[in-house]
Amino acid sequence: MRRPLPAMVLVLILLAGCNPPMPAATPVSIAVQYSAATAPWLTGIYDCANVNVVTAEQRAVEFQDPKSVDLTIRIGQPDNLDIPAYQIGSEEILVIVNPKNPVKSLTAEQVRRIFNGQTLSWQGVGGSNTQVQAWVYSSGEDIQQIFESLALDGSPVTSNARLATSPDEMALAIGNDVNAVGILTQSLKGDNVSDAFLVATVPVLALTKSAPQGAVQTLIACLQNKVP
Repeated sequence: MRRPLPAMVLVLILLAGCNPPMPAATPVSIAVQYSAATAPWLTGIYDCANVNVVTAEQRAVEFQDPKSVDLTIRIGQPDNLDIPAYQIGSEEILVIVNPKNPVKSLTAEQVRRIFNGQTLSWQGVGGSNTQVQAWVYSSGEDIQQIFESLALDGSPVTSNARLATSPDEMALAIGNDVNAVGILTQSLKGDNVSDAFLVATVPVLALTKSAPQGAVQTLIACLQNKVP
């Protein structure tokens, strides 16, 4: 004959069965602004957000206001940084050419002279006797600011340069014109262009308006372990 459970054991079992399930995490809204050059990090941001809701807006760095949102993503460190910044990766800034261009590599001096307008023909850098067509971005874009600072030593870009409104437009323009030359990040480079010069490897930064906590802190920690 089966013996009944002791009273104390029975009470414990009943109490354990009455424990309510752990409440689900309450989603929070995270406002993000990012530069065109950091678009590849968006996938990681959405993945790392988990159940939280991300509102993302692309802005050139001249129009970014890191103190108005939870997270700002950009390449390169801004001047007079007075808010927390965390490196979540790195990015290579490249000078790109059309794959059919016979010029496969450029020196720092050749890049400077091309984008300054001192070299007008590809023949001047070992190519064919055809006119060079340089492409650049708006001066408000982080990639353009870094390029001008490091590759041009702060000197002005040639007035003959054409303006690309996005990295996609830049890649398309260079891929469609054998005489074109432009600027792109490694993460955005496709098979339709070739890299001819490495300008620099720069940090990808996540800026916060104050010391990150909660969902924003978790998001940044997750991004630091991801590759775009």
